[in-house]
Amino acid sequence: MSDARPPQESPEAADIDLAHYVQVLSRRRWIILAVFTIVVLSAALYVYTARPVFSATAMLLIEKEQRAQSYNEGMMVESTADDYYQTQYRLLTSRSLLKKVHEGLGLARQEDFAGGIGALEGAVSISPVRRSRLVNVSVESHDPELAAEVANALSQAFVDENVESKLYISKEILRALFPAGTPGGDKAGPGEAIHYDSLPAVVNSPLIQNLKGSYAALEARWGDLTRRYTPEHPELIRLKSQMEALKGRIDGETRKIVEGMKAELSGRLLGNNVRIIDPAEVPRSPSKPRKLRTLLIASLLGLMGGYLVALGVDALDQTIHTQEDIERRLGLAFLGSVPKAEIPGDSATNYHELLAGPKSFTGEALKNIRTMIGFSAAGKDQKVLLVTSTGQGEGKTFMAMSLAMVFAQLGEKVLLIEGDLRRPNLHRRFQLSREQGLSHFLAHSQTAEEAAALVKPSGIPNLDVLPCGKIPPNPSELLSTPRTAALVAWAKQRYDRILIDGTPIFPITDALLWGHHAQAALFVVKFGGTNANLASRAVQKLREGGLPLNGAVVNQVTAKAGTYGDYYYYYYYYHSDYAKPDEPQAGGPDAAAPAEDA
Repeated sequence: MSDARPPQESPEAADIDLAHYVQVLSRRRWIILAVFTIVVLSAALYVYTARPVFSATAMLLIEKEQRAQSYNEGMMVESTADDYYQTQYRLLTSRSLLKKVHEGLGLARQEDFAGGIGALEGAVSISPVRRSRLVNVSVESHDPELAAEVANALSQAFVDENVESKLYISKEILRALFPAGTPGGDKAGPGEAIHYDSLPAVVNSPLIQNLKGSYAALEARWGDLTRRYTPEHPELIRLKSQMEALKGRIDGETRKIVEGMKAELSGRLLGNNVRIIDPAEVPRSPSKPRKLRTLLIASLLGLMGGYLVALGVDALDQTIHTQEDIERRLGLAFLGSVPKAEIPGDSATNYHELLAGPKSFTGEALKNIRTMIGFSAAGKDQKVLLVTSTGQGEGKTFMAMSLAMVFAQLGEKVLLIEGDLRRPNLHRRFQLSREQGLSHFLAHSQTAEEAAALVKPSGIPNLDVLPCGKIPPNPSELLSTPRTAALVAWAKQRYDRILIDGTPIFPITDALLWGHHAQAALFVVKFGGTNANLASRAVQKLREGGLPLNGAVVNQVTAKAGTYGDYYYYYYYYHSDYAKPDEPQAGGPDAAAPAEDA
């Protein structure tokens, strides 16, 4: 568990990490709630302030045209194309039809349609009824009565225009076939039947065919008798009379067929394949806005949008939060986390009281880290532990002091060295003099035994402190002298545990100089405050210096982040004899951060 990188994730684990998404949901829940609230409130503001819109709907039946091919077979237009209905739907919303309705109803005077045909076009919608020949024509307006009036007018205009289009085709054919017999024109002359003997309807008429057959037989007999008798012969007179009567009948039947064709083509026999099934009625309730539906959709979009925003923020957030971040981004073993604690004073005494409390989350968390450090050093001599971090303010000094105290609680004799010769503050927390200390030893000592006079008792059993002393002008040079190694060797002979409160890795290199003499390092990161990329570079520097890393600790974790603080709370208040307090205790998950560098 020391400095080894964790094994590579399997492809399956790398594809979907459900735990990560759940953590994002918990950690960024305020972002999700904020987006959800904004979206829902915006939707509510819209639905309760928007002007209601009413929709009136008329239903039309559009049949395919099935025209008879009796009198004018082969000359009528068939409407069997697959796009017939699509054409009708387009005609329903054609600008010419909309213009006729707009002008006929005087819609230019109405507020909703004062914008012209474009406004009417935007208010009309066509929705075919599936698997039927029915189509709904809907019109929207802020005035329910106007919506129904426009829907009915548009439907009736479409029905009328459909009839007119049929009459137009028929009249054009009528003019081509009967130039003298069109409606309103001059009547045909006496030879009209002669002109129409070749029409298919006349030629194919069974009655006329029979009459013409009889007439042909009489003509043959007439020719035979004229060779034997004179025109005054009674038989020829009788035969001629029969022929004239038969001819008249043929002409009469031809006229009937022609008149029938004229009647059909003039539209008197044409039926309309479009009709109104249900006229539009005045709507009683508005169709827009749909309050419940809009709010439900807004709620769903708010949750989805909030979670997407949370994922985006989390992806842009390069700080460290969880055990997974420690293991995946830094390649370190996770030793534990320390909940954010409130300390009444910035002194070692206050720290000791915090850690010794029977209901202290912080104390139990540090004891757990103490155990994990023991596991990581199993079978190895790691008495000298350097505590460092990426930068200032991540809790390095707090962690060094706290670990020194919990190790001392085990009965171990512990020495805490104030290894930061640039910005020392350990002596202040233990209320020790800084007249002489580590800097004096490194600059002036002749033997390692002289360190004994500089070590100060902390006031806590089993814990001694070697303060920094006066701040030297050349810390790096002092730490590079052989006296540093002599000091560590002296301390290892007299103490069970030596903890060095070192400097951060950035922007100085003093921690790397301490790394030459320490046997292991503990890396401290601040929850939500340590940049993962910078921390990774810091870890790399420690590795390059050859210093084994026991692992990393996440400091100042909040229970609201949905991480380990919740577990402490649950365990100590629901699995012990202690009653749950009304207010968070010192060191609880809702407490404020410790003092500087805690």
